[in-house]
Amino acid sequence: MDHEKRELSDQLHGTINVPHIREPYPPIKVMEPNPQYANILLDSYAGTVSEMTAISMYLYHHYVSEDALPEFADVVEGVAIVEMFHLEILAKLIILLGGDPRYLGSNGAWWSGRYVNYLTGEPCLQIHADIQAEKAAIKQYRQQIIAIDDPHVQNMLQRIIKDEQLHLSLFKKLLDKYCPRPSCHP
Repeated sequence: MDHEKRELSDQLHGTINVPHIREPYPPIKVMEPNPQYANILLDSYAGTVSEMTAISMYLYHHYVSEDALPEFADVVEGVAIVEMFHLEILAKLIILLGGDPRYLGSNGAWWSGRYVNYLTGEPCLQIHADIQAEKAAIKQYRQQIIAIDDPHVQNMLQRIIKDEQLHLSLFKKLLDKYCPRPSCHP
């Protein structure tokens, strides 16, 4: 690889800080196939409030804030990578439950980029949107834990919630650091 290509590679594949908690995920398994449970999980997979939406929003926020707020850009990129892992876990659970992990919600509506809160040029509003997305995800996962009577799925959703709580904490710290004025907190 020549010098110019190596520099580009270094720029594109630098070290990414992936925020995580030091607790293993439970095994990806289910008690038995249950397409109704698979359908419930589609909302967290690719519904309005979903891992697919979070990944898309966080990566967009990373791309447009990299120059202005590099710390935020790095954190949100790392969080997006964790959300990609959650997306994979959900896809595998949906398959084990007898469902099809297409990019749609339980209502049958295909995932859309319209679900993403872009907020171009508004980093404080982006951070706030990221906070709201994490809160909504935690609430939805808790509702799914109640609706899905499968201890394996419940344990996995509980573990995912722990990641989401860490993300929420990180975003709140960034909001306090970069957006200290009360007017910045919608």
